[in-house]
Amino acid sequence: MKYIAIMRDGFSDYCVIKYFVSAVFKHHYQLELKDDNFFDMESLNITDAVAKYVSNSDKKKDCGLYTQHAEEFKTRIVKVLYAASVKFKRERKDAGFSNKDILVMYSDAEKMLKDKHNYFKDWAYTLNAVLRLSVETFYDTMVRKGFNYENLPLILPLILFPSSEILAASCMFDFNRENFRELKAKPALKQKVYGTDNIPSAIKTGKLDEVLSNFIVPESLKDVYREIPESRKLIQILSHC
Repeated sequence: MKYIAIMRDGFSDYCVIKYFVSAVFKHHYQLELKDDNFFDMESLNITDAVAKYVSNSDKKKDCGLYTQHAEEFKTRIVKVLYAASVKFKRERKDAGFSNKDILVMYSDAEKMLKDKHNYFKDWAYTLNAVLRLSVETFYDTMVRKGFNYENLPLILPLILFPSSEILAASCMFDFNRENFRELKAKPALKQKVYGTDNIPSAIKTGKLDEVLSNFIVPESLKDVYREIPESRKLIQILSHC
């Protein structure tokens, strides 16, 4: 059985990523993923590490891959990934990760791109670059501990600007007309997508699930790919798993 573990900020992010991954698998493999295929990492996240890195980059205007705060960021990510492997094995009880499993390492950037092409500017792109370097470093650390590729999951970092709502927004018919990329995560973007910036309320009333089930569907993947460059590598990899 394939497991997709999701590391995230809030529960709504978990829901968005779950719908997104499910849409890819349904479109490319005609496979309906069930709740049992997903594993919520819950309290284990990279939220603080990402926030600190973004803050440091803003203040110092220093976005290098090998800067001091990039090194600190990488160290924190590797520790979280190791904790994730321990948590997964402990809570699944039967076994730890295997190379059939996927770990989506997600967090909100909490920063607007304003234009999708700004993703390729150093202040935005380096964030994902450091995350990928962190994953490689984690794999190397685990190899040194005696693990091999059969005991390690496919780790896919994903950072959305400014938040997971932008992925849902990209599937909506008025994405460019409304210029969602210029909206702050809260309250504007959340209100546009869910009709409220009160996420617990959107979850309780079923509005969040209604929006995600209507818009993050296999037919919308081309829209996501076109409008959300930060999602493209994940789509490419998942479509060839």
